[in-house]
Amino acid sequence: MIWVTWRQFRGTIAVASLAPLLLAAGIAVVTFLADRVSSDYALFRCFGLSTTTCLTESALTLASLATLALPVVLGVFVGVTVFSRDIERRTHVLGLTQATGRSRWYWTRVVVVFTPVVLAMVVLGYVVLWSRFGPNPYGGSFVDAFYSRLEFPTFGTIGVVPAGYTVLGLAIGSLTALLLRNTIGAMALTLVAVTSVIVGLPALARAHYATPDADRLSLEMSESGRSVAYEMDPSSVSYPSWTVDSYYADSEGDRVTVQFDACSFGDEAWPEPGPDETTVEFDARTDAFVAERSLSRVQCLREQGADHFVNLQFEDRMLWRFQFTETALCLVLSAILLGGSSLLVRRLRP
Repeated sequence: MIWVTWRQFRGTIAVASLAPLLLAAGIAVVTFLADRVSSDYALFRCFGLSTTTCLTESALTLASLATLALPVVLGVFVGVTVFSRDIERRTHVLGLTQATGRSRWYWTRVVVVFTPVVLAMVVLGYVVLWSRFGPNPYGGSFVDAFYSRLEFPTFGTIGVVPAGYTVLGLAIGSLTALLLRNTIGAMALTLVAVTSVIVGLPALARAHYATPDADRLSLEMSESGRSVAYEMDPSSVSYPSWTVDSYYADSEGDRVTVQFDACSFGDEAWPEPGPDETTVEFDARTDAFVAERSLSRVQCLREQGADHFVNLQFEDRMLWRFQFTETALCLVLSAILLGGSSLLVRRLRP
C-alpha cells in the first residue's frame, strides 16, 4: 500500500516538498548576498543607500511572508486534493474494494504524503530563523528592529511553528475533502479555516501561553516626553520585548481608567522657532515647555488616582517556550481533526 501511494502521489510529494526547500535555498543565498552588500547601520539600510541593499532586504521580507503563506497553500492544494480527487472520480472504490481496510487506506496517504512536506517546512522555518536573526541581531530587516520575535507575523515564519501550521493545514484539508467530497468547496473552506487559525492564534491565544512580566514605570518617567535613543551597534542591541497590554494603575496595582479629555496639556501651544532665536535658545525653550507639560500631565493623572504606568510584556527569552507551545497546540488540533477524518473514512462507501 505504501508503494502504491508513493507511485500515485510522487509528483505531489515532489512539488510540495521541493517548494519549501527551494525557498529555503533562495533565502540562504540572498542572506549571504545581503551580508556582502549591507551597511554597518542596522536600522537605516534602505534609506538613501544602494538599490542592491534594498532589493536583498525586500527579497528576505517577501520570502518570510511566503513562508507564512505556505501552510495555507499546502493545506489547500495537498491536504484537500490527496483525497478529493479520488473521491470525485470514484477511483477510491478500487482501493476500498481490495484487501486494504479504510483506516489503512487513509493513514497511509497521511503518512506517505504529508510527512515529507512537514519535514521540508521544518527546514524552511530554521533557515528563516537563521537568516533573519542569525548573522546580526536584526537579520537585515528594518522591521525586525522594532518588533519582537514573538509578534505576528515574524513568529509564524521561524523555528518549528511553520511546520506546526502545515500539519494543521493538511489536517484541515483532508477533513474538508472527506466532509464535502467536492474539491472546490473543500479548497475554499480550507483556505478560510487555515488563514483564520494563523491569524487567530497570535490574536487570541499566544498571550496566554505564559504569565507576562509587569514593567512598572513612574508617572514622571512615562510622561517625560523624551524620545528613545536607538543603539546603532548591532552587537549590543537586544531583541525587543512583546508588549501585550499597557495601563495606568493605582498604588495598589489596580487598573485605573484615565479620562484624558479632562486635562489640558497645551499641545496646541507647542513652541515654534522665533525669527531671531538661535537653535540653543529654541531648544532650551522647548525643553522648558516639555518639562512643564509633563508636570501638568503627571498632576492630572494623580488627581484621577493613577500612581504608575504598567507594561505587561514577554521577553525575547520566551521565544522557544512559545514556539513549542504553539506547535504542540497545532499538533493537538491536528490529531483531533485527523481522528474526525478517520471516522468519516469509515462511513465512506465504495
